[in-house]
Amino acid sequence: MYYVTLLKFDEVANRVFLPEEIDEKYEDKEELKLGDWIQRDLERKRIKEVVNYLKRQKQRFFNSLILGMYDGKPSYREIEVETSSIYEREEETQYFSKTFGILTLNGNESIFAIDGQHRAISIRKAVEDKKNLIDDEICAIFVAHKTDDEGKIRTRRLFSTLNRYAKPVNKKEIIALSEDDNCAILTRRLVEHYKKFEDKILIHGNKSINRGNSYAFTSIIQLYEIIVLLLCEVRITSVGMTSGEDRKDFTNTRVSEEALNDHYRKLTNIFNKTISTFSQLEDLLVNDKKIDRTNKKTSLIFRPIGQEIFFKVLKAGITEGVHNKVYDYFENAKFDLDNPVWNEVFWDEETNNIITLSERQKYAYHLIMEKIGIPINRTKKDKEIFQSFGFSTNDI
Repeated sequence: MYYVTLLKFDEVANRVFLPEEIDEKYEDKEELKLGDWIQRDLERKRIKEVVNYLKRQKQRFFNSLILGMYDGKPSYREIEVETSSIYEREEETQYFSKTFGILTLNGNESIFAIDGQHRAISIRKAVEDKKNLIDDEICAIFVAHKTDDEGKIRTRRLFSTLNRYAKPVNKKEIIALSEDDNCAILTRRLVEHYKKFEDKILIHGNKSINRGNSYAFTSIIQLYEIIVLLLCEVRITSVGMTSGEDRKDFTNTRVSEEALNDHYRKLTNIFNKTISTFSQLEDLLVNDKKIDRTNKKTSLIFRPIGQEIFFKVLKAGITEGVHNKVYDYFENAKFDLDNPVWNEVFWDEETNNIITLSERQKYAYHLIMEKIGIPINRTKKDKEIFQSFGFSTNDI
Protein backbone atom coordinates (compact mmCIF):
# COMPACT_ATOMS: atom_id res chain seq x y z
CA MET A 1 0.00 0.00 0.00
CA TYR A 2 1.19 3.51 -0.77
CA TYR A 3 -0.33 6.98 -0.80
CA VAL A 4 0.64 9.65 -3.32
CA THR A 5 0.26 13.03 -1.64
CA LEU A 6 1.33 16.66 -1.67
CA LEU A 7 3.27 18.14 1.23
CA LYS A 8 4.21 21.74 1.84
CA PHE A 9 7.89 22.39 2.50
CA ASP A 10 6.98 23.45 6.02
CA GLU A 11 5.45 20.02 6.68
CA VAL A 12 8.51 18.25 5.25
CA ALA A 13 10.76 20.32 7.51
CA ASN A 14 8.72 19.52 10.63
CA ARG A 15 7.66 15.92 9.99
CA VAL A 16 10.45 14.09 8.12
CA PHE A 17 13.35 12.96 10.30
CA LEU A 18 16.73 11.29 10.05
CA PRO A 19 17.03 7.73 11.45
CA GLU A 20 19.14 8.95 14.38
CA GLU A 21 16.55 11.63 15.20
CA ILE A 22 13.81 8.99 15.28
CA ASP A 23 15.99 6.77 17.48
CA GLU A 24 16.08 9.51 20.13
CA LYS A 25 12.28 9.34 20.25
CA TYR A 26 12.36 5.58 20.92
CA GLU A 27 15.27 5.49 23.35
CA ASP A 28 13.62 2.70 25.41
CA LYS A 29 12.02 0.81 22.50
CA GLU A 30 14.73 -0.96 20.53
CA GLU A 31 12.24 -2.59 18.17
CA LEU A 32 11.12 0.84 16.92
CA LYS A 33 14.59 2.23 16.22
CA LEU A 34 15.93 2.69 12.68
CA GLY A 35 19.65 3.19 13.27
CA ASP A 36 20.44 -0.49 13.62
CA TRP A 37 19.27 -1.38 10.12
CA ILE A 38 19.00 1.69 7.87
CA GLN A 39 22.15 3.79 8.25
CA ARG A 40 23.04 6.27 5.51
CA ASP A 41 25.69 8.97 5.52
CA LEU A 42 24.60 12.46 4.67
CA GLU A 43 26.82 14.32 2.22
CA ARG A 44 26.98 17.81 3.74
CA LYS A 45 28.39 19.31 0.55
CA ARG A 46 25.49 17.91 -1.45
CA ILE A 47 22.99 19.36 1.03
CA LYS A 48 24.62 22.77 0.69
CA GLU A 49 24.29 22.57 -3.10
CA VAL A 50 20.58 21.65 -2.91
CA VAL A 51 19.88 24.41 -0.35
CA ASN A 52 21.54 26.94 -2.69
CA TYR A 53 19.41 25.61 -5.55
CA LEU A 54 16.21 26.15 -3.54
CA LYS A 55 17.23 29.65 -2.48
CA ARG A 56 18.46 30.86 -5.86
CA GLN A 57 16.35 29.08 -8.45
CA LYS A 58 12.95 30.65 -9.07
CA GLN A 59 11.88 27.74 -11.27
CA ARG A 60 12.22 25.06 -8.58
CA PHE A 61 11.29 21.41 -9.10
CA PHE A 62 12.07 18.23 -7.16
CA ASN A 63 11.40 14.55 -7.72
CA SER A 64 8.95 12.97 -5.29
CA LEU A 65 10.03 12.00 -1.79
CA ILE A 66 9.38 8.36 -0.89
CA LEU A 67 8.67 8.30 2.82
CA GLY A 68 8.39 5.40 5.23
CA MET A 69 5.86 5.88 8.03
CA TYR A 70 5.01 4.02 11.22
CA ASP A 71 3.49 4.61 14.64
CA GLY A 72 0.95 7.39 15.31
CA LYS A 73 -2.61 7.09 13.99
CA PRO A 74 -2.74 7.79 10.27
CA SER A 75 -6.22 7.61 8.79
CA TYR A 76 -7.44 7.72 5.22
CA ARG A 77 -10.89 8.84 4.11
CA GLU A 78 -12.09 8.33 0.57
CA ILE A 79 -13.73 11.21 -1.29
CA GLU A 80 -17.00 10.17 -2.86
CA VAL A 81 -17.23 11.03 -6.55
CA GLU A 82 -20.73 11.23 -8.02
CA THR A 83 -21.75 10.51 -11.59
CA SER A 84 -21.88 13.60 -13.77
CA SER A 85 -21.55 14.68 -17.36
CA ILE A 86 -17.82 14.13 -16.94
CA TYR A 87 -18.01 10.76 -15.18
CA GLU A 88 -21.05 9.03 -16.62
CA ARG A 89 -20.03 5.41 -16.15
CA GLU A 90 -20.48 3.83 -12.73
CA GLU A 91 -17.13 2.03 -12.87
CA GLU A 92 -15.41 5.39 -13.36
CA THR A 93 -17.02 6.94 -10.30
CA GLN A 94 -16.17 3.84 -8.24
CA TYR A 95 -12.54 3.98 -9.40
CA PHE A 96 -12.11 7.68 -8.62
CA SER A 97 -13.85 7.31 -5.25
CA LYS A 98 -11.30 4.66 -4.29
CA THR A 99 -8.42 6.63 -5.78
CA PHE A 100 -8.85 10.06 -4.21
CA GLY A 101 -9.04 10.82 -0.53
CA ILE A 102 -7.57 12.61 2.46
CA LEU A 103 -4.67 11.17 4.49
CA THR A 104 -4.75 12.57 8.04
CA LEU A 105 -1.77 12.40 10.42
CA ASN A 106 -1.94 13.28 14.12
CA GLY A 107 1.71 14.33 14.41
CA ASN A 108 2.98 11.31 16.38
CA GLU A 109 3.98 9.34 13.30
CA SER A 110 7.63 8.52 12.67
CA ILE A 111 8.40 9.53 9.09
CA PHE A 112 11.75 8.95 7.37
CA ALA A 113 12.98 9.19 3.78
CA ILE A 114 13.39 5.88 1.97
CA ASP A 115 14.37 7.90 -1.08
CA GLY A 116 15.11 11.64 -0.92
CA GLN A 117 16.89 12.07 2.41
CA HIS A 118 19.17 14.82 1.08
CA ARG A 119 16.17 16.62 -0.46
CA ALA A 120 14.20 16.42 2.80
CA ILE A 121 17.05 17.77 4.95
CA SER A 122 17.84 20.46 2.37
CA ILE A 123 14.21 21.60 2.49
CA ARG A 124 14.44 21.79 6.29
CA LYS A 125 17.56 23.96 6.14
CA ALA A 126 16.27 26.15 3.29
CA VAL A 127 13.03 27.11 5.04
CA GLU A 128 14.99 28.14 8.14
CA ASP A 129 16.52 31.02 6.15
CA LYS A 130 13.84 31.72 3.54
CA LYS A 131 10.36 31.67 5.06
CA ASN A 132 8.79 32.34 1.67
CA LEU A 133 9.61 28.72 0.76
CA ILE A 134 7.32 27.18 3.39
CA ASP A 135 4.30 27.07 1.05
CA ASP A 136 6.19 25.40 -1.80
CA GLU A 137 4.84 21.90 -2.38
CA ILE A 138 6.47 18.60 -3.19
CA CYS A 139 4.96 15.27 -4.13
CA ALA A 140 5.46 12.63 -1.42
CA ILE A 141 4.73 8.92 -1.62
CA PHE A 142 4.00 7.39 1.78
CA VAL A 143 4.79 3.71 2.24
CA ALA A 144 3.58 1.91 5.36
CA HIS A 145 6.55 0.54 7.31
CA LYS A 146 6.26 -2.39 9.68
CA THR A 147 8.80 -2.62 12.51
CA ASP A 148 9.07 -6.43 12.64
CA ASP A 149 12.00 -8.22 10.94
CA GLU A 150 10.00 -8.93 7.78
CA GLY A 151 8.92 -5.30 7.55
CA LYS A 152 12.48 -4.05 7.95
CA ILE A 153 13.69 -6.36 5.19
CA ARG A 154 10.87 -5.12 2.93
CA THR A 155 11.66 -1.43 3.48
CA ARG A 156 15.40 -1.98 3.15
CA ARG A 157 14.86 -3.81 -0.15
CA LEU A 158 12.74 -0.89 -1.41
CA PHE A 159 15.50 1.55 -0.48
CA SER A 160 18.25 -0.46 -2.21
CA THR A 161 16.10 -1.05 -5.31
CA LEU A 162 15.31 2.65 -5.71
CA ASN A 163 18.97 3.59 -5.48
CA ARG A 164 20.50 0.64 -7.32
CA TYR A 165 18.39 0.85 -10.45
CA ALA A 166 18.03 4.64 -10.69
CA LYS A 167 19.55 5.70 -14.01
CA PRO A 168 21.51 8.97 -13.83
CA VAL A 169 21.21 11.51 -16.61
CA ASN A 170 24.11 11.02 -19.02
CA LYS A 171 26.49 13.78 -20.03
CA LYS A 172 25.04 14.23 -23.51
CA GLU A 173 21.57 14.81 -21.99
CA ILE A 174 22.99 17.33 -19.50
CA ILE A 175 24.67 19.26 -22.32
CA ALA A 176 21.49 19.21 -24.40
CA LEU A 177 19.00 20.09 -21.67
CA SER A 178 20.54 21.83 -18.65
CA GLU A 179 19.59 25.45 -18.06
CA ASP A 180 21.60 25.63 -14.81
CA ASP A 181 24.96 24.15 -15.86
CA ASN A 182 26.76 27.17 -17.31
CA CYS A 183 29.28 24.98 -19.15
CA ALA A 184 26.44 23.12 -20.88
CA ILE A 185 24.76 26.42 -21.82
CA LEU A 186 28.03 27.77 -23.25
CA THR A 187 28.70 24.52 -25.11
CA ARG A 188 25.33 24.79 -26.85
CA ARG A 189 25.90 28.47 -27.57
CA LEU A 190 29.26 27.76 -29.22
CA VAL A 191 27.83 24.93 -31.33
CA GLU A 192 24.88 27.08 -32.42
CA HIS A 193 26.46 30.53 -32.82
CA TYR A 194 30.25 30.33 -33.13
CA LYS A 195 30.67 30.43 -36.88
CA LYS A 196 33.93 28.45 -36.98
CA PHE A 197 32.29 25.47 -35.24
CA GLU A 198 29.35 25.33 -37.65
CA ASP A 199 28.88 21.67 -38.69
CA LYS A 200 32.28 20.88 -37.18
CA ILE A 201 31.20 19.47 -33.79
CA LEU A 202 30.05 15.86 -33.74
CA ILE A 203 26.83 15.37 -31.74
CA HIS A 204 26.92 11.88 -30.31
CA GLY A 205 27.15 10.08 -26.97
CA ASN A 206 30.91 9.71 -26.47
CA LYS A 207 34.17 11.61 -26.78
CA SER A 208 35.82 9.63 -29.55
CA ILE A 209 35.58 10.30 -33.28
CA ASN A 210 35.82 7.64 -35.98
CA ARG A 211 39.16 7.63 -37.81
CA GLY A 212 37.30 7.95 -41.10
CA ASN A 213 35.68 11.26 -40.10
CA SER A 214 37.19 14.06 -42.17
CA TYR A 215 35.10 17.11 -41.20
CA ALA A 216 34.71 17.29 -37.40
CA PHE A 217 37.03 19.11 -35.01
CA THR A 218 35.78 17.33 -31.88
CA SER A 219 32.70 15.83 -30.21
CA ILE A 220 30.19 17.81 -28.15
CA ILE A 221 31.11 15.86 -24.99
CA GLN A 222 34.80 16.61 -25.47
CA LEU A 223 33.97 20.27 -26.17
CA TYR A 224 31.98 20.42 -22.92
CA GLU A 225 34.93 18.98 -20.95
CA ILE A 226 37.30 21.48 -22.58
CA ILE A 227 35.00 24.32 -21.48
CA VAL A 228 34.88 22.96 -17.91
CA LEU A 229 38.68 22.83 -17.94
CA LEU A 230 39.05 26.36 -19.32
CA LEU A 231 36.52 28.09 -17.05
CA CYS A 232 36.60 26.19 -13.74
CA GLU A 233 39.08 25.50 -10.98
CA VAL A 234 40.58 22.16 -12.01
CA ARG A 235 43.41 20.20 -10.43
CA ILE A 236 46.02 19.01 -12.93
CA THR A 237 48.17 16.13 -11.74
CA SER A 238 51.62 17.21 -10.52
CA VAL A 239 50.80 20.82 -11.42
CA GLY A 240 48.17 21.77 -8.85
CA MET A 241 44.88 23.66 -8.76
CA THR A 242 44.34 26.01 -11.68
CA SER A 243 42.39 29.27 -11.54
CA GLY A 244 38.72 29.62 -12.42
CA GLU A 245 35.14 29.32 -11.19
CA ASP A 246 34.13 26.89 -8.47
CA ARG A 247 33.27 23.80 -10.53
CA LYS A 248 30.34 22.52 -8.44
CA ASP A 249 28.70 25.90 -8.24
CA PHE A 250 29.34 26.85 -11.87
CA THR A 251 27.89 23.61 -13.24
CA ASN A 252 24.81 23.74 -10.99
CA THR A 253 23.76 27.40 -10.66
CA ARG A 254 23.10 29.60 -13.67
CA VAL A 255 24.89 32.95 -13.65
CA SER A 256 23.49 36.20 -15.05
CA GLU A 257 23.14 36.69 -18.79
CA GLU A 258 25.85 39.36 -18.62
CA ALA A 259 28.25 36.92 -16.96
CA LEU A 260 27.40 34.24 -19.53
CA ASN A 261 28.18 36.71 -22.31
CA ASP A 262 31.54 37.51 -20.70
CA HIS A 263 32.41 33.81 -20.50
CA TYR A 264 31.30 33.29 -24.10
CA ARG A 265 33.59 36.12 -25.27
CA LYS A 266 36.46 34.64 -23.27
CA LEU A 267 35.94 31.23 -24.88
CA THR A 268 35.68 32.59 -28.43
CA ASN A 269 38.90 34.54 -27.89
CA ILE A 270 40.64 31.35 -26.73
CA PHE A 271 39.31 29.31 -29.64
CA ASN A 272 40.19 32.04 -32.16
CA LYS A 273 43.77 32.06 -30.88
CA THR A 274 43.88 28.24 -30.80
CA ILE A 275 42.64 27.99 -34.38
CA SER A 276 45.28 30.46 -35.62
CA THR A 277 47.94 28.51 -33.68
CA PHE A 278 47.34 25.20 -35.52
CA SER A 279 47.49 25.66 -39.29
CA GLN A 280 45.68 22.36 -39.96
CA LEU A 281 42.90 23.39 -37.58
CA GLU A 282 42.57 26.71 -39.38
CA ASP A 283 42.38 24.87 -42.69
CA LEU A 284 39.50 22.77 -41.38
CA LEU A 285 37.48 25.41 -39.52
CA VAL A 286 38.14 28.49 -41.65
CA ASN A 287 39.06 27.17 -45.09
CA ASP A 288 36.78 24.10 -44.90
CA LYS A 289 39.52 21.67 -45.93
CA LYS A 290 39.05 18.04 -44.95
CA ILE A 291 41.46 16.22 -42.64
CA ASP A 292 42.87 12.71 -42.74
CA ARG A 293 42.81 11.19 -39.26
CA THR A 294 44.67 8.09 -40.51
CA ASN A 295 47.73 10.11 -41.54
CA LYS A 296 50.48 10.34 -38.90
CA LYS A 297 51.26 13.87 -40.08
CA THR A 298 47.78 15.04 -39.04
CA SER A 299 48.00 17.10 -35.86
CA LEU A 300 47.09 15.49 -32.54
CA ILE A 301 44.79 18.48 -31.95
CA PHE A 302 42.16 16.47 -33.86
CA ARG A 303 42.30 13.60 -31.36
CA PRO A 304 40.82 13.65 -27.82
CA ILE A 305 44.24 12.79 -26.40
CA GLY A 306 45.87 15.76 -28.17
CA GLN A 307 43.08 18.09 -27.09
CA GLU A 308 43.48 16.94 -23.46
CA ILE A 309 47.21 17.70 -23.64
CA PHE A 310 46.93 21.07 -25.37
CA PHE A 311 44.12 22.50 -23.25
CA LYS A 312 45.67 21.30 -19.98
CA VAL A 313 48.95 22.96 -20.90
CA LEU A 314 47.03 26.08 -21.95
CA LYS A 315 45.02 26.17 -18.69
CA ALA A 316 48.20 25.81 -16.64
CA GLY A 317 49.75 28.56 -18.79
CA ILE A 318 46.75 30.86 -18.18
CA THR A 319 47.04 30.24 -14.43
CA GLU A 320 50.78 30.99 -14.49
CA GLY A 321 50.38 34.00 -16.81
CA VAL A 322 52.42 32.44 -19.64
CA HIS A 323 49.63 31.47 -22.07
CA ASN A 324 51.33 33.30 -24.95
CA LYS A 325 54.34 31.01 -24.53
CA VAL A 326 51.97 28.04 -24.82
CA TYR A 327 50.61 29.32 -28.13
CA ASP A 328 54.12 30.09 -29.39
CA TYR A 329 55.33 26.57 -28.56
CA PHE A 330 52.45 24.77 -30.28
CA GLU A 331 52.56 27.06 -33.31
CA ASN A 332 56.12 25.92 -34.03
CA ALA A 333 56.13 22.38 -32.58
CA LYS A 334 55.58 19.19 -34.55
CA PHE A 335 52.57 17.97 -32.58
CA ASP A 336 51.75 14.79 -34.50
CA LEU A 337 52.58 11.08 -34.64
CA ASP A 338 55.20 11.73 -37.31
CA ASN A 339 57.25 13.25 -34.48
CA PRO A 340 59.48 10.40 -33.14
CA VAL A 341 58.75 11.40 -29.52
CA TRP A 342 54.96 11.30 -29.78
CA ASN A 343 55.10 8.25 -32.04
CA GLU A 344 56.94 6.31 -29.34
CA VAL A 345 54.74 7.62 -26.55
CA PHE A 346 51.36 7.16 -28.21
CA TRP A 347 51.59 4.71 -31.12
CA ASP A 348 51.32 0.92 -30.89
CA GLU A 349 53.12 -0.48 -33.93
CA GLU A 350 51.68 -3.99 -33.46
CA THR A 351 48.02 -2.98 -33.45
CA ASN A 352 48.36 0.23 -35.49
CA ASN A 353 46.36 2.03 -32.83
CA ILE A 354 46.93 5.03 -30.60
CA ILE A 355 47.69 4.39 -26.92
CA THR A 356 45.46 6.50 -24.68
CA LEU A 357 46.77 5.55 -21.23
CA SER A 358 46.43 8.45 -18.79
CA GLU A 359 50.03 8.11 -17.53
CA ARG A 360 51.29 8.69 -21.10
CA GLN A 361 49.08 11.75 -21.44
CA LYS A 362 50.54 13.07 -18.19
CA TYR A 363 54.06 12.34 -19.43
CA ALA A 364 53.35 14.39 -22.57
CA TYR A 365 51.85 17.47 -20.93
CA HIS A 366 54.47 17.42 -18.16
CA LEU A 367 57.27 17.39 -20.75
CA ILE A 368 55.67 20.25 -22.71
CA MET A 369 55.06 22.28 -19.53
CA GLU A 370 58.67 21.78 -18.53
CA LYS A 371 59.72 23.00 -21.98
CA ILE A 372 57.59 26.14 -21.62
CA GLY A 373 58.66 26.80 -18.03
CA ILE A 374 55.46 25.94 -16.15
CA PRO A 375 56.31 24.57 -12.67
CA ILE A 376 55.57 20.86 -12.18
CA ASN A 377 56.19 18.48 -9.31
CA ARG A 378 56.33 14.93 -10.66
CA THR A 379 55.17 12.06 -8.47
CA LYS A 380 57.31 8.96 -8.02
CA LYS A 381 55.28 7.20 -10.73
CA ASP A 382 55.66 10.22 -13.05
CA LYS A 383 59.44 10.12 -12.58
CA GLU A 384 59.56 6.40 -13.39
CA ILE A 385 57.70 6.95 -16.67
CA PHE A 386 59.86 10.00 -17.46
CA GLN A 387 63.03 7.91 -17.02
CA SER A 388 61.63 4.95 -18.99
CA PHE A 389 61.16 7.06 -22.15
CA GLY A 390 64.37 8.99 -21.72
CA PHE A 391 63.33 12.06 -23.73
CA SER A 392 64.22 15.59 -22.69
CA THR A 393 62.72 19.01 -23.47
CA ASN A 394 65.33 19.37 -26.25
CA ASP A 395 63.63 16.50 -28.11
CA ILE A 396 60.34 18.32 -28.51
